[in-house]
Amino acid sequence: MDKVKKIKKMDHVALMVSDLDKSFHFYHKLLGLEVLEYVEHPIKGSTNIKGVSEMTGFPDVWVREYRMTLPENPGMTIDLIEWMTPKSPVGRYPLHHVPSSHFCFDVEDIQEMYEFLKGEGVEFVSPPVLWEASEGGWLVLFFYDPDGNLLELNQPQPQNVRTDPGA
Repeated sequence: MDKVKKIKKMDHVALMVSDLDKSFHFYHKLLGLEVLEYVEHPIKGSTNIKGVSEMTGFPDVWVREYRMTLPENPGMTIDLIEWMTPKSPVGRYPLHHVPSSHFCFDVEDIQEMYEFLKGEGVEFVSPPVLWEASEGGWLVLFFYDPDGNLLELNQPQPQNVRTDPGA
């Protein structure tokens, strides 16, 4: 019997959002993600919802989606998805709630990005925090997108910068 093949790579992260246009503005205009494509499932004019309905377990599904990326992460996308039918329940859980998650973006100047986003009305958990060198020396902060999805900014310190993408 052959060994089970392991996961090869990460393909995408999907975020459920309540207002696709508002989230698009946030991720594209404020954070700088680039648009790969806009899609709807089912495709406009199509009555074939079999794939998405079977995959999700919901009949009569209609979702709108932007697939976005960062040039320094080729092949990895962030998919912003608004469920039109059925509508998604909304509500933010505490930061430490299980299940929950966050994902992190590296930046060159965290203070500058913090001031810019703060000026745009973005909600933060804290201003940038410097961890002790013994704890990694990270300069980080947590903040929320328009739907309360938790995000992190990280300004890598020289000793933490990876030169080998496989490291």
